[in-house]
Amino acid sequence: MANSLHLGCGNDIKKGYVNLDIKKLPGVDVVHDLEKYPYPFKDNTFDVVEMHHVLEHLSNPLKVIEEIWRISKPGAIVIISVPHWSHFTAYSDLTHKNYFSSSLFIYYENNNSKYYSNQVGFKVMGKKLTATRINYLWLNPILNPILNISPLLTELILCKFLPVSQIVFKLKVIKNNN
Repeated sequence: MANSLHLGCGNDIKKGYVNLDIKKLPGVDVVHDLEKYPYPFKDNTFDVVEMHHVLEHLSNPLKVIEEIWRISKPGAIVIISVPHWSHFTAYSDLTHKNYFSSSLFIYYENNNSKYYSNQVGFKVMGKKLTATRINYLWLNPILNPILNISPLLTELILCKFLPVSQIVFKLKVIKNNN
């Protein structure tokens, strides 16, 4: 079994990953509803877990994050992409249940993970705001450095004029002494 997991893969099948989706699509290895717990994997299974534009569709993001932590090995890398609240696409999908800012994992950034859970721990390794992810991609090399100078400044002022398409978080799983 691969040591990498792609949750909610849809048609974006990643080679070398276990690709999981709610639908049996070509290339999907595991069919599972991410709203059903526990996920069908043993504790401490994966070195890498990716989830792109899925968390906003789920009813209980904290429970999802706890499950990701459970199935990840100590020191595993978790990459989560979500739409930013300032972009029209965050609100244009009727299946979106949640809206996110760059502060999504703020208690992990402030070493206060106990606020979320007595058990689950992550270290925020990075977060990146992206101007666009589908159209006008040529703008990203110009706009992304500006957006990422200060995510707080971007969210308080800039995104009113320059909406942010997505946020990509990179987390490290903290278990015991890693």
